[in-house]
Amino acid sequence: MKHTLTVLGLGLTLVLTGCFAKIHHLPAHLDKTTPVFAPLPDQDILVGLAVSGGGSRAATFAAGTLEALANIRVMDGGRERSVLETITHMSSVSGGSLATAYYAVKKPGKSEAVLAAQGLSPAYQQFFASFKEDMRKNFQLRAFGRQLMNFRVANPTKFAYSFADVWDADFFDGITLSGLYERERQGDAPQIIFNGTIYNTGRRLALTTLPPSDFAYDFTNELRAKLVAKGQQFTPEGRASFDRSLQRAKNQFLPQTFEDIGIDHRQLPVSLAVVTSASFPPVVGPVTYQSTGTPAYTHVGDGGLFDNLGTESLTTLFLNKLNPNRPAAKKGLIIVIDASFPFDEGSAELDEKDKGFDVFAEDPSRIVGIMEERANAYQAMLWHSLRAESALLPDYDHLKLIILRHTEAEWTTADPIPAACSQNLSVEEIKRTVRQIPTLFKIEDPCHGALLIAAAHKVVQKQRQRIVDFLQQHP
Repeated sequence: MKHTLTVLGLGLTLVLTGCFAKIHHLPAHLDKTTPVFAPLPDQDILVGLAVSGGGSRAATFAAGTLEALANIRVMDGGRERSVLETITHMSSVSGGSLATAYYAVKKPGKSEAVLAAQGLSPAYQQFFASFKEDMRKNFQLRAFGRQLMNFRVANPTKFAYSFADVWDADFFDGITLSGLYERERQGDAPQIIFNGTIYNTGRRLALTTLPPSDFAYDFTNELRAKLVAKGQQFTPEGRASFDRSLQRAKNQFLPQTFEDIGIDHRQLPVSLAVVTSASFPPVVGPVTYQSTGTPAYTHVGDGGLFDNLGTESLTTLFLNKLNPNRPAAKKGLIIVIDASFPFDEGSAELDEKDKGFDVFAEDPSRIVGIMEERANAYQAMLWHSLRAESALLPDYDHLKLIILRHTEAEWTTADPIPAACSQNLSVEEIKRTVRQIPTLFKIEDPCHGALLIAAAHKVVQKQRQRIVDFLQQHP
């Protein structure tokens, strides 16, 4: 009987421990006129990397892509530099946020050369060897171990903290956004944006050291002025309807920052910022924030619910800085590192399912994926339409978007097969394997990691000349 009561008591303790909510408290920031972090000077050429979600698949592909970009040499003011040295900003989602944070926190400092006479410098060779290896670790198993050790079983919110614990122990050592800002200020890291979604409002949250003013791109007035200049006539009723629609779009498209919701985020651990961007309920998260002295809670999770590529925050930022009415820069390049799961993969299997629920049992993110596919289609259509109408968007010489997709690597029979893979893999088997790597925070098969690294180098090489030409062309 005593033994039974002990077991029941332990079980009740675990259940109750799992039920208690975990709130991350941060100081209030009430002075809207003064940013938490002082703005850093802009450069004439903005180069941003948008790093997609996709768990360890995205993190590993990003590590390989950054290594490949590091090897590209460009001439800048009469001297040779690595493309890495031109990067001013990184904007990331989910698994891409892990790679982005790792790069920003652990890369060698500004004083360390990226390039040697041939290839990368020894310091960067060592850095990328560790980077590629670290992104392939089994974070899920270790996070689950933290859950058990800290009596957090069956609590998705606290599972987020277990991931943060693992990443702090492995990589970040408790560094906060203040520490990240110091690296940005010294030129040791680009300026970083981790993207999350505020579940209270559905708006995007930019977890960043950048000031809110950097995202204050008022496209509503500009679009109206462009349409009027093209001869568009508005009745009073039509203009009111147009303005209401644009205002609603503006509220949804422009990101919010912690400062916008009255929070001082200087002491926010980078690890928690990463897991906030990567939390995908009901498995992990959300992460709940509350500022001191306020009753409101802000629940934040996966940035991929809004934009799984990390492009929208970066695009808003660049359009704001390239605005001809108040230019802070002359031109911008956005390189998208896209390792998102191909939505159409597995559709043939679904065609054969006679039980509809199996669709979600095998792929819980399917509903989100449908919304994401539609959002990406509308985004591409809007982008090209605005370009064609010369409205809002600069021309291709002043703002260029280059996409690097892991599924678009071109494989041939002459390519060496990575040692971690079966040497009998055909080209079609390699392509299929790369497309089917699952979205997990682990790389289950060593071959998958090796193929992602190889794919990264291939797609960068494919776009190499476009990147070099843009960076070397005078604005």
